[in-house]
Amino acid sequence: MRTVVIGLVVILCYHLHAQNPIVIPKTNGTLVLDGQLTEPFWFEIEPLRFSEYRPNAGVTDSLTTMYVTYDTDNLIIGFIAKDAAPDQIISRCLLRDKWYGDDYVSFHIDPNDTDQNGFVFSVYPPGSRFDMAVSNDAVPLGNSTFNVSYDMIWDAKVHRDEEGWSAELKIPISNLRFKRDSDGNIIAAISGLRSQNYLGKSTTFPEVPQEVTNAIEKPSLKYPVIFQELTPKKQLQITPYVTASLGNRYALNSEETSYTKTNTDELDAGLDIRYGISPSLTLDVTVNTDFSQVEIDDQIVNVNDRVNIFLPEKRKFFQEQAGLFDFNAGIFSQLFYSRQIGINNGQLTPILGGVRLTGQVGNTDIGLLSLQTEGIRLSETNSIASENFSVLRLRRSIINNKSFIGFMATNRLRKGYYNTAIGFDNVISLPNDVFLVSSASTSIDKDNPDYSFIDNSRFSVYLDKRKESGWYYRAAYEFSGEDYNPAMGFLLRERHHNMYGALTYGTFNTDKTKHIFQYQRFTLFNSDTYTDTDFSKVITWYNRSFWRGRLFSGDSFILFAQAQYENVNSEITLDTNLFVPEGQYDFYYFGASYSPAVQHKVKIPIGIEYGSYFDGTNFRFNLNPEFNFGKHLTIQSSYRANRIRFKRRNQKEWIHIAQTKFNLAYNLHLSGSIIGQYNSLSDQILTSARLRYNFKDGHDLYLVYNQDYNLDAHLFTPQLPRYNNQIITVKYLYTFSK
Repeated sequence: MRTVVIGLVVILCYHLHAQNPIVIPKTNGTLVLDGQLTEPFWFEIEPLRFSEYRPNAGVTDSLTTMYVTYDTDNLIIGFIAKDAAPDQIISRCLLRDKWYGDDYVSFHIDPNDTDQNGFVFSVYPPGSRFDMAVSNDAVPLGNSTFNVSYDMIWDAKVHRDEEGWSAELKIPISNLRFKRDSDGNIIAAISGLRSQNYLGKSTTFPEVPQEVTNAIEKPSLKYPVIFQELTPKKQLQITPYVTASLGNRYALNSEETSYTKTNTDELDAGLDIRYGISPSLTLDVTVNTDFSQVEIDDQIVNVNDRVNIFLPEKRKFFQEQAGLFDFNAGIFSQLFYSRQIGINNGQLTPILGGVRLTGQVGNTDIGLLSLQTEGIRLSETNSIASENFSVLRLRRSIINNKSFIGFMATNRLRKGYYNTAIGFDNVISLPNDVFLVSSASTSIDKDNPDYSFIDNSRFSVYLDKRKESGWYYRAAYEFSGEDYNPAMGFLLRERHHNMYGALTYGTFNTDKTKHIFQYQRFTLFNSDTYTDTDFSKVITWYNRSFWRGRLFSGDSFILFAQAQYENVNSEITLDTNLFVPEGQYDFYYFGASYSPAVQHKVKIPIGIEYGSYFDGTNFRFNLNPEFNFGKHLTIQSSYRANRIRFKRRNQKEWIHIAQTKFNLAYNLHLSGSIIGQYNSLSDQILTSARLRYNFKDGHDLYLVYNQDYNLDAHLFTPQLPRYNNQIITVKYLYTFSK
């Protein structure tokens, strides 16, 4: 009977994938995790063979093999990565979740063959590791579709020899949310990737097409497998933490005559619990949530106050199933933006605790989040009461496994105030790599009681042919009402109609003797038009046409030209010395950029733009050098400059943003970083130093120092202090897992 059931499953999967599933064997052997595939069970497993993805798509690769098995508690993956020139293997990075162009191997898995969600586990030759969660079948619906901030507890080891290198990975079954289908079987989908960056070469199992956008990461292109004897496990992780900090800050006194220094010292503790209610449903509970290790944000110059700045979420609590909470509300806009929680005016707000439930109930994806923050005083005259932030997210597959319809509700509540938003969204996967994505949402705000469905709502729809070669396109429309205001969301722009269209042609080449570029892309037009909500006037219009070329070496170039129109109905203030008066403006600019291939030890990406800017000119310059000095030190820098000049009004100014980051690693456990940032608009230097000792995944000791510096403080009245904030923090956490 069991054989009949497996046979039926195989037939079903064949029709779904046009591929015969591989039955993954269970091992009773014992793994010695050392990177050497010498245990007897490795020789009993059928190897999975790779083929070239880039540059010569489809060519059989004889140097790379992957082996997959499992025992009672873990998935076990082995790679053999032979190399014709092992001394050329790029091996630079000792840091977890960093990458300096190293060669690597990676194992990808969609645990329940959803065609939607997956995990990536990568290992570099020095033994360092990287992991990532992928959602929405790699179709970007928000900043979390490729969640590189996601971290899972797992382990891997590597071994180097005269033939190349090998790796062994051990991934706990309890982390992967396996579940049995109606026939009692576990059907998943897997793939493998190897990157040989000194050759500009990558190979995959199974073979995937170059022309499909994000083909390597797409869960729907992975190979189906059956785990016959695998028993799903419930996850239990308990992570207590303790922090101690000393610091001081300066604040302007109530008379605004001078700055007063306040010393602070704090001892704090908290607890995070992750419990698998079922193999596919996970409950997270947090008490006195710890956000003390939030990295300082990169400084950004915003020379267009018509758009808001999106900063990525780096806090660990929000990473689990983050892609489930993506709700595309239009161009770079989201109904839920987690940085609205626990951060007010750039200041961290203590979080008392909360819960999150994520996973599947039947065929429905479910996400539930509720957090309570403390009340906080932002200044002498401004404070915010304790708030509750709650989100409900539901999604269900329709038509096929790559399509869904979804619902989201958010609520922000404090004494005397509430804001509620609800919305529906969907992704429809059509033939020939075409996707139809749409959403409709509305908000209700206590401070704006006169509700109107049109004025308080936002609608978005786009049709997207997602390819990398041949002709492909995107057409989109969105409307944002006058009073639409989701207080837990992010809106790039507000109060408008927007029409967008793009048409592109791409082509791959494989013959180096006949072609200079391995890939070229021509975007004939890439046009946006914004009007006000009654279509009475155009607010913004632009069209950017560009060309991109990537050499066989991996170096790439971009050339572009842009025409733009802006209708300014009220003065735009860019800086104390720069403003744009009310009026209508046509301007034009062009630019070029160069990005070196990842294999270089010294990389200096550069970008230049110049042209008219409203009624003046703007010169933009970006420089992002990276210097690798081996495994123990890498220096990453960036310099961004704008030289804005309004000649007729005798206004001109240089705006500078600079950053330098020293990444240091003694070994795979002890690492640190020193960061300095300069912003000419705020006339400040921000510094951060961080030392980490990682005993193992989930067991860390941190020492962190943050301070800012005010430059030219004597030019202000009252005179600014030398710095505003200074703090040193020690943190220890340990994860108990089962």
